[in-house]
Amino acid sequence: MATAIVAARRHPLQTLSTDSDLALVLELEDPMLMSEQRLHDLLQASKPGDSVEPEVWGYLHGLLDQRRYGRRA
Repeated sequence: MATAIVAARRHPLQTLSTDSDLALVLELEDPMLMSEQRLHDLLQASKPGDSVEPEVWGYLHGLLDQRRYGRRA
């Protein structure tokens, strides 16, 4: 049972359409190395429903939160 659950889980970026602008940006830039401002700009440019899955948007928002609040910890 656990094997089926783990096998079904995919990384949020795997749900991103390969022909989207966001996919191109993430292919050229590593989101783990992006600055707080760059992540904020990507979030403003890509809203859920505008050909961006909510999982991808949530992933980028999580990275932004990590930049903002991880520094202070």
